[in-house]
Amino acid sequence: MKLLACTDKGLIEFENVSGKFQFGRIHFPGQPVAYLDCYDEVWRVAINHKHWGSKIHKSEDNGQSWQELNAPKFSSILSQNNQATLRSIWNITAHNKEEFYVGVEPAAIFHSRDGGNSYDFMEGLWNHPTRKSWIGGGKGSTKPFLHHIIVDPANHNHLFVAVSCAGVLESYDNGKSWKMINEGIRADFLPNPEAVAGHDPHNLKMSQKNPLVIWQQNHCGIFRTENGGKHWNDLTPNIETSGYGFALAIDAKDDNRAWVIPCESDSMRIAPGNKLSVYSTSDAGTTWRRLSNGLPQDGVFDIVLRHGLDIRNSHLAFGTNNGNLYHSPDFGENWNIITQNLSAVRCVKLLA
Repeated sequence: MKLLACTDKGLIEFENVSGKFQFGRIHFPGQPVAYLDCYDEVWRVAINHKHWGSKIHKSEDNGQSWQELNAPKFSSILSQNNQATLRSIWNITAHNKEEFYVGVEPAAIFHSRDGGNSYDFMEGLWNHPTRKSWIGGGKGSTKPFLHHIIVDPANHNHLFVAVSCAGVLESYDNGKSWKMINEGIRADFLPNPEAVAGHDPHNLKMSQKNPLVIWQQNHCGIFRTENGGKHWNDLTPNIETSGYGFALAIDAKDDNRAWVIPCESDSMRIAPGNKLSVYSTSDAGTTWRRLSNGLPQDGVFDIVLRHGLDIRNSHLAFGTNNGNLYHSPDFGENWNIITQNLSAVRCVKLLA
């Protein structure tokens, strides 16, 4: 098993040797690697450099060699009118080895059908009638950004995206048209908490067994839908700590089982009570257990960012904004420190 950590100073690879992860290789040393998508043996990384801009690189041999791809660009008309210039890439989601989607800031989605040689710009999302009410997504993001993309495995024209701050949107025609699906979600920071748009979905995960089941870690709590987003159920009152957080993982075999790593609050983005804890549910969020065995419980200021937690089989791994990396072999019951010497971890992936 491999563990790959996207950090502000490179993509760091660890190899599981006799049950312990050991340092392997550094890819793109010194560069801010924001995201990694893995489809079979095809890896694609997003690098958002302050000086050189946003780049996408691809490896077809598990990181042995890399090729730079074209990055998506907004049309010259949008750029000339100061409506859109690519600031950063937040997500890459492959549909197959050649076809993938890219979510960016300002909030937009691009679709490549030819391995990244060219991109289709999804104008339906850009021209959505609610767009004027979309707002910037928080620290460092002056404009809305699209950070999660889900392709329905049963219908590849059926897409979901999460935009901060706009909400969750759904398309049945491969991005030509979109509808907001935020019923049941609160946006406590808005004058109207039940507004159609302006929500801040930090994380979005679809069940691998049942596409109607989707979990959401939101700015205002933890939510779950069993009808494909027609209505979201608020699970926040059931957890003993703040429902605020970014990280979310769900079990591939049991979509009633999930893990979150909360923060103290939106104004105090630190570990709750200065204790690093993971919370788990096995009954669809009705009850939660605090899992902290092996995690530091004193003077902790770490939080886990939106792509910083991953699960594969019984293994969980997460990295923090302070460069600490942890692994559990048993669904979070026990944790081991892999390293405490990284820069901020943006994304974690566990690979077979």
